[in-house]
Amino acid sequence: MRKNLYLLAILFFTKYTVHSQTISRQEILGKPTDTSVTLKMFFSTSAEVAIQFGTTSGNYSQQTNWQTFAANDPVEITINGLQPDTKYFYAVIYRNPGDTNFTTKTEHSFHTQRQAGSSFVYVVQADPHLDASSDTALYQRCLQNQLEDNPDFMIDLGDFLMTDKLKNTTTNLIPHDTITYRCNLLRSYYENICHSVPLFIALGNHEGEAGWNLNGTANNIAVWNTQERQKFFLNPGPDSFYSGDSTIQNYVGPNNTAGQRKAYYSWTWGDALFVVLDPYWYTNPKPTANTGWNWSLGLTQYNWLKTTLENSTAKFKFIFAHQIVGGDAEGRGGIEYANKYEWGGMNSDGITPAFTTNRPGWYKPIKDVLTENHVTIFFHGHDHFFDKQDKDCLVYQETPQPSLPNFNYPSQAATYGYLNGQIVANSGHLRITVGASQIQVDYVRAYLPASENGTRHNKDVSASYTIPLNNCYSLSNPTAVIWNSNYADEIVYPNPLTTSSKIEFTLKKADRISIYIYNELGQMIKNLVTNNSVSEGNFQVLWDGKDDYEIPVSNGTYIYKIIGENGASSTGKIIVTK
Repeated sequence: MRKNLYLLAILFFTKYTVHSQTISRQEILGKPTDTSVTLKMFFSTSAEVAIQFGTTSGNYSQQTNWQTFAANDPVEITINGLQPDTKYFYAVIYRNPGDTNFTTKTEHSFHTQRQAGSSFVYVVQADPHLDASSDTALYQRCLQNQLEDNPDFMIDLGDFLMTDKLKNTTTNLIPHDTITYRCNLLRSYYENICHSVPLFIALGNHEGEAGWNLNGTANNIAVWNTQERQKFFLNPGPDSFYSGDSTIQNYVGPNNTAGQRKAYYSWTWGDALFVVLDPYWYTNPKPTANTGWNWSLGLTQYNWLKTTLENSTAKFKFIFAHQIVGGDAEGRGGIEYANKYEWGGMNSDGITPAFTTNRPGWYKPIKDVLTENHVTIFFHGHDHFFDKQDKDCLVYQETPQPSLPNFNYPSQAATYGYLNGQIVANSGHLRITVGASQIQVDYVRAYLPASENGTRHNKDVSASYTIPLNNCYSLSNPTAVIWNSNYADEIVYPNPLTTSSKIEFTLKKADRISIYIYNELGQMIKNLVTNNSVSEGNFQVLWDGKDDYEIPVSNGTYIYKIIGENGASSTGKIIVTK
């Protein structure tokens, strides 16, 4: 009897090991719609794979058909026939071809497209890098923080594969196996959360998929990176749910076939439109200090962006790109460069109009198209810190780096051309809560235990702001940022400080607060903060001395009033002298 049990144990262990060892890359999700989601993973041996799913944890009422995949081929399965605005639970099941018994993986979940009026959360990160300056344990902590935000999806703003940086500078080439290695490396981190957080990728400059790397053949980094990126990751192409780039490009498909790149695309989720841009493929030659007009979306992508915005009725509109379409020679900067080149229409001096000369037949500079269509936030990365800037009613949100342990990195802000806004250190991610009447952006910090102290903790929100429907486009009033006072020593700006007044307050428990500024006649002149969700602690808000119409107020005494969700309030005086 004991011998039989021993043999059964060996058989069970062998069978389990065979199945578990066949997985070379764990599952990640992508391309969620109102009725479907797509899963991708890899096996090192041939395998039959299916997915069980349902709306109750542990109770799977449905299953996809078994499909057979060859060793090392992408396992890509779409779950169809789902209900909109519904949370689903799922588990991957797999077996050796021809077996009847199978192994069930760990249960995960996802949410289908939210309906209009539904609230939801998504997260944004930028520049994970995972190079010599990155802390992999810190990045793991940041990813876990994002998972615990329970977001519907993540948008990564690029510089994750870093293959442009790893290329041979003599030949301008990079071996295929290096790109494959980087895809596997980054997959190993995304897999920690993207089993339940569908991933959208915006390309960075260090992905190498730039027009200046193309040479008319299949033998270049831009093509190789496109091929491997699409093999390992899931970006959407144009269909009935997603809009995007339908252009067929040479060599970018498997085995150097022609295909779509899936590098720019858009979709609607709840009350928000999401638009991901690619400023690289159509930029050729590479910009230098005196050739900022080389930066370009290309006419096809530009017209698609214009049409996508004009046809959208979404209450909130978000644009995502690794960098501004312009900036300095390396594409760095925010509103300080927003008047220049294809983005702003002016020459390098920021004053001389040159759009019609450099973009004949195009409608208007990109920033004017965004303003006309009331885009809410332009999220960008590339510069590695938190900075919320405002220009022409558009928020320019520079996104912090999730893996950089140097918490004083914003000292380089001026080097990158940032002279405005409120700049705060790394590391962390952005959490965006979208509601029917407003959105809220929170900067969630990431700390390893050794870096935490009595006032700074992992998952602290060090900066937060809201944008209501009745926002800058109707009142010309950029929304203020609420700062966690424990991080006041990190704030590099606002600049200049002489025009700002500080309002400090303490919350003994979490609340939703609004802050208003009144003149001596009791007239409300500035809606500074609207219904911002704030945890307990000490906070401060900076008022720039302007009213709701961005007009500087006169010298005198002003009253601020802080009102909580339950009606509790406090007031104080601000004296303006110029």
